[in-house]
Amino acid sequence: MEVSRLRKELLKVLENRKLAERWIKLAIKSIREEDFVSAMRHGFSPARLIFNEFHAYIQHPVLRPIIQAIFKAYWDIVEYYLTDVRRVYELLCENERLRRVLESEEAKRYLNYATAASYVALYEFTWLNRDPFGVKN
Repeated sequence: MEVSRLRKELLKVLENRKLAERWIKLAIKSIREEDFVSAMRHGFSPARLIFNEFHAYIQHPVLRPIIQAIFKAYWDIVEYYLTDVRRVYELLCENERLRRVLESEEAKRYLNYATAASYVALYEFTWLNRDPFGVKN
């Protein structure tokens, strides 16, 4: 998507709470089964599952501050999901293949870790302007 067009879309999100919530949910639901399994098995930072999906936008000098402003404006929505692993679980289970993976105890433990670690990474990106791609295991 062209940067100027995406910028306009992001500014709409900044003004529309329901649209912001839809985008936050979409980011969580964008996690693919194979990526979740790989992250779980190799133990790398789970925040990368979401950040990698949106790398080009998060690193763009025009879009990054708008994305951060959206998270700041709607931080309560971020907290609503990322402070309750059951909500994340419900969103992820909308994907049938991922639901089957999440039935295992190993996946449930990893999801608890992933949700907490993602909250920290998103907090640091939003409020401390830290580079989410510098996150180490």
